[in-house]
Amino acid sequence: MTEPVRWQAQMIGGPDDTVEVDPAAAGGKMRRPPVIRCDFDVTGTPAAARLRVTAWGLFEAELNGRRVGEDVLAPGWTVYDERLPYWTYDVTDLVHDGANVLGFWLGDGWYRGRIGFNGGQCDNYGSRLGIFAQLELTDADGTVTVVASNADDGRWKTGCGPILASGLYEGETFDAREGRDPFSESATSDRHWQPVERLDFDRSVLYPANESTAVRCIDEHHPRAISQLPDGRWLVDFGQNCTQRVVLTVPATEPGHEIDIRHVEVINPDGTPATRPLRRAIQHDHYVSDGNPAVWEPRFTMHGFRYAVVGGWPSDRPLTVADLHTRVYSSARHRLGWFACSDERVNRLSENALWSMLSNFVSIPTDCPQRDERFGWTGDIAVFAPTAAYLYDVNGFLDSWLSDVAIETERWGTVPYYVPYPFPGWGKPDAVALWGDAATMVPWALYMATGDVAVLRRHIGLSRRWMDEIAGLLADDGVWDRKPDVWCGQLGDWLDPTAPPDDAARAMTDKALVATAFAAHSADLVARMLRAIATHATAGADATVAGMPDDDASDGRNLRDAATMLRDAERYESLASHIRAGFRTRFVRPDGTMTSDTQCAYALLIALDMLAGADGTAEYDRLRAAAGERLAQLVRERGYVVGTGFAGTPFVLPALCSTGHADEAFSLFLSDRCPSWLYQVRIGATTTWERWDSMLENGEVNPGDMTSFNHYAFGSVLDWMHAAIGGLELADAGWRRMRVRPQVAAALAHGIRSGSAAHVTPYGKASVAWWEGDDHVVRMSVDVPQGVTAELGLPATDERDGRRLPAGAILSAGHCDLLIWTDVLEVR
Repeated sequence: MTEPVRWQAQMIGGPDDTVEVDPAAAGGKMRRPPVIRCDFDVTGTPAAARLRVTAWGLFEAELNGRRVGEDVLAPGWTVYDERLPYWTYDVTDLVHDGANVLGFWLGDGWYRGRIGFNGGQCDNYGSRLGIFAQLELTDADGTVTVVASNADDGRWKTGCGPILASGLYEGETFDAREGRDPFSESATSDRHWQPVERLDFDRSVLYPANESTAVRCIDEHHPRAISQLPDGRWLVDFGQNCTQRVVLTVPATEPGHEIDIRHVEVINPDGTPATRPLRRAIQHDHYVSDGNPAVWEPRFTMHGFRYAVVGGWPSDRPLTVADLHTRVYSSARHRLGWFACSDERVNRLSENALWSMLSNFVSIPTDCPQRDERFGWTGDIAVFAPTAAYLYDVNGFLDSWLSDVAIETERWGTVPYYVPYPFPGWGKPDAVALWGDAATMVPWALYMATGDVAVLRRHIGLSRRWMDEIAGLLADDGVWDRKPDVWCGQLGDWLDPTAPPDDAARAMTDKALVATAFAAHSADLVARMLRAIATHATAGADATVAGMPDDDASDGRNLRDAATMLRDAERYESLASHIRAGFRTRFVRPDGTMTSDTQCAYALLIALDMLAGADGTAEYDRLRAAAGERLAQLVRERGYVVGTGFAGTPFVLPALCSTGHADEAFSLFLSDRCPSWLYQVRIGATTTWERWDSMLENGEVNPGDMTSFNHYAFGSVLDWMHAAIGGLELADAGWRRMRVRPQVAAALAHGIRSGSAAHVTPYGKASVAWWEGDDHVVRMSVDVPQGVTAELGLPATDERDGRRLPAGAILSAGHCDLLIWTDVLEVR
């Protein structure tokens, strides 16, 4: 454990209420942010120097003209009045003997910037920007000298920098005539540096930042194409829709000359930029030249785009690829999972979902990176969390966000629709299925990916609170048919393909059916969490008997706590059974068909095991088979196009495969007719979309007011792809068990000749790769880390000794080469 910081710093600010940019041009009224500096002397060179810093608003620090750290949009977004992260940087190499200058740029960010839809709201956490910084200089003899932000010693000054306005949605206006580097000049210059002001601040909200929430540059993109529009502006295609910012090489020009950049995801059929989906978030940056050449990137804004539209470029020269590129930003930085197959369309889909994840894992898990929203919608991450945890190390990132979910749940009385929930954009939150179920589904996904029981211990209170609330909302028969107090009631199977452009919640499937299914699922997950925590506690107590450090009191508490948790688990299991029974009575007919005869209804019935508890194994099997057959029939009747929205999409393909309908699953998955996953690929998407038809066949943008081309929710299909095509399936928490079960026959029948998947588990890298040779024999290689039990899910032959391995055989750790004879496989 680290020692607590002995804080000497104060929160300080400067003048930040002037408006210098025309609100009509800037996208709204924005106040000019201050810059803050501290001049200090050092005798000799310190052995170590450490800067701890946070802000009200966003900050970027520099020391002696060199940037501190690589983070952007720091300190990130949390529920600031309860949790404000401070970042710690090693700045030993930046401090030198003699005079030093520590400088801070500030921006509005989420703290006081205008955020949200329907006009949004500003000053959600406060109206003043501030910096809170403490530089600790350690000499060779261990003596520590502290340079702390304060309004008393006269060393901390504030003034106005070249950023005239900056908003996350609106963009940034930078006037180089105001001095591109305010910290390179003397504190006695004519910038009118003045003393800072102390701001009232409660240090108890501070906590050390979680490194995994940092937003950093992960890539760069260069123009794929540049063309000039009829109005003289330049259209630049960077080839990939994502979260990025343009880095512009500005030529020498007349002082006061302005170059502006707009950012859009797609282009209209007539070649013009499609700005309508952005709504209020105009994503418009401005650079005003001081006459000198420069390289400029905005600091305190972020844009979701593929195309940039550059205006004001000097007319005496064309815009070229040497004049600009982008930097790509994300909090997802440590890759864990990979996938590939012989169908390049499917590979593109995999890349699209990955790019949507990277684009929306920016400090928190957002829904979209471009329009006037960019909120941490809970339903999106509830369905995508297993895929996210396969692709990247997101444990710390989502763990931090869940802490804010707990705070906002306590504040609002239920899990809000998005977190943070800085103001009631949708009114005071009421309990909504799937979105609120993020309180159980996200912690469980993290536990399954890592095997870390501590995650469950940290968030079991949130999970139980949610489930206990839902238990009080159920009808006597266990069905959740109470309509929430929100404009659409339950969100249901949000954005199913039949939803009209102006009503995303109008779906084919009964909303009470969807809500009840997820209520049972959450009750079951809470029970599993409690059993996992209890098992771990019991194992800890048993370990003391086996020679671990003895602590009788602690040992006894562990056993008592475990017994209590096991009793509570039984209560939640009983609740789940009660809900399932009510579900079957209300929504399942005696012949196995359902009152909502939809893909979503059958997918939830099968994948969430809503038939568990049916009268006897034979009855369970009969109803499940009938449901699977009807689901497959619905897929065939729709011509193999998707019929599900946010709630049903993650489950429809697994439900088909688990009931013996892999052929229909692959036919549905590989369709490129709208609505489908590959329709988006065929149209040219580089990310997954919010709507199945965000872009219509004729190239026009969906007419709905809510249309994004960068949402990861429908990318949850990757979880199925990794298992069914790649062949690698998580079978127990922390990858203690893995299952090797590619749907080889179905894949081959639909033209896929190879597949592979790999994941860095807590035990090491696990991988599966299969391919069909010219001899029509399928070969498969499997790598199993030491400590992982690998179950073979289909019959195969061991190439080393010719041994026939039945389905269910356990593969030894290490490398294994197998043969699968296609003439004995059936499509299942």
